[in-house]
Amino acid sequence: MERNSKLITKRLFFYLIPSILMIFAMQFTSLFDGVLIGNMISNEALTATSLVLPIIYIIQLPGFALGAGGSIIVANLLGKRDIKTAKKAFSISLIIGMAISIVFAILGIFVSRPLASCFSNDSYIVECCYEYILMYLVTDPILTLGLILGSFIAVDNNPKLSGAFYIVSCFAKIGLEVLLIHLMGVYGAALSTGAGYLIGLFLMIIYIKSKRRMLSFTFFIKGAPFKEVFKASSTSILNMALTAVQMLIVNIVIGQIITDPVDVVLYGLIANMVFIFDLLCGGIQNVIPNVCGILYGEKDYYSLLSVAKKLYIINIITTVVVAIFVVALPGVYCSMFGFEITAKQDYIFNILRLYAFTFFGYEISKFNMNYYPSVDRNGPSIFCVALREAIIVIPLSLIFLYTMGIFGYALACAITETATVILTYVFVFIYGKKKGLKGMFLVEKSEYKSFDVTITNELNNASTISESLTNFALENGIKERESQIVGLASEEMVNNIVSYGYRNDYKHYIDVNLKIMEDKMILRIRDDGLPFDPTKYEFDESEDYSTSGIGLIEKLTDKMSYMRLLNLNNTVFEIKI
Repeated sequence: MERNSKLITKRLFFYLIPSILMIFAMQFTSLFDGVLIGNMISNEALTATSLVLPIIYIIQLPGFALGAGGSIIVANLLGKRDIKTAKKAFSISLIIGMAISIVFAILGIFVSRPLASCFSNDSYIVECCYEYILMYLVTDPILTLGLILGSFIAVDNNPKLSGAFYIVSCFAKIGLEVLLIHLMGVYGAALSTGAGYLIGLFLMIIYIKSKRRMLSFTFFIKGAPFKEVFKASSTSILNMALTAVQMLIVNIVIGQIITDPVDVVLYGLIANMVFIFDLLCGGIQNVIPNVCGILYGEKDYYSLLSVAKKLYIINIITTVVVAIFVVALPGVYCSMFGFEITAKQDYIFNILRLYAFTFFGYEISKFNMNYYPSVDRNGPSIFCVALREAIIVIPLSLIFLYTMGIFGYALACAITETATVILTYVFVFIYGKKKGLKGMFLVEKSEYKSFDVTITNELNNASTISESLTNFALENGIKERESQIVGLASEEMVNNIVSYGYRNDYKHYIDVNLKIMEDKMILRIRDDGLPFDPTKYEFDESEDYSTSGIGLIEKLTDKMSYMRLLNLNNTVFEIKI
């Protein structure tokens, strides 16, 4: 009996596929947004929406940052089986996010035009900027509510519903955008986002009625983990804020010094290239807080390391595939946005190809910024953000822009992303060595004696695991009675899972872990069988099958608890030493 990651890997794809589809829908919508604006309005309008992206990032900051940070803390708390505090973390994230977004909506009436005037000397582009900013600010409360709830329902055992919410919202946006652009121009392009999310929010009725839901809103937030939520959100806040500042500086400079119409449109094309890469890679990174956060909370470092490695490899392979597409077919990319090349073809294609190489470093950094906060290692993620969004990119971009134009900007981005990855991993090596952590994923060394195995759903394994656990406890100085209780608890639970937990005869895997601590033993049994909470089970003699052993285990152990995490049964027993 050896530990493997087959149970967690199977569950990983349960989360990964909806997440990829969700981010695909979101990025496809953003990409298609540019396609519609470029084709239905004008190339100048496309450039305007690219120029105001830093403002859009700030507008989306409450939803993205609190959704990401709050869900990390909730994942950690659920992994520790602290539902009460998890509900408070969910509630304060929602309260703070909605309060900020309402303030943004009110300010939009007064600040939209002054902000728009910063981006260009062209009156038509300025007007397009104004319309886009104003409508995004006014509809921000709807967007923020959707982004926060979408993050939390994924970590709360409903990844498919979270994916469905984003997919419905995004495709509703596309359908509405075609109509609204025709009726309202740039106003309609921005309004369609809020309207699409409003339609998607109707799916939250399903979440509210879900039996798997553990989170609920509460106004009783005394003792809520404010600091923890803010700390976990700090990477997202810093990333989006610095990205906005960096883009704001660069966009203003570009709007003032780039006068060639080809270069103006070319900037819009390279600015929208991020949507192509995040179309697929974003879904991989989005699942990291949900899965890795819970595994870290459970202190299941074997599964954590296995999941992190798989996601990292998938992320790199996906980036390479997308980069090959852009490098090989730059003309196809241009035509997507309605840009017809009549001159400077080699010049345009070479810049697009150069800029595509920035995304090797970009996607690795995005992975790092999602992973390290999920395992409570904010130092490396903040270091990474500071490098790629401020320390390196701003001076390099400005120098290269003034000396080499748009080509210089693309080159500066490629250098920045590559240097960021190299320097971040140097920092991680030093950080890990100082903290006594393992490898690039900074996994902790287990501080307790641990028996960690995976078994298959065969009845004879119930007695085998019981004997192995009993012997392990005895070998580590545990008294015979307490050792036998551990063995009995594992045998009864495994027997129950194998006998009644599955609806088919396929091979399934069950993870069994025993930790021997100073004053107690903790036995965790994880399976992907039918949802079953043994703490709420009441034995009925009229039933044609028996799980009466559960009642005996509950009396013999000091505490029995149950959580449905990652859509898996997690039954935990505590036996005092």
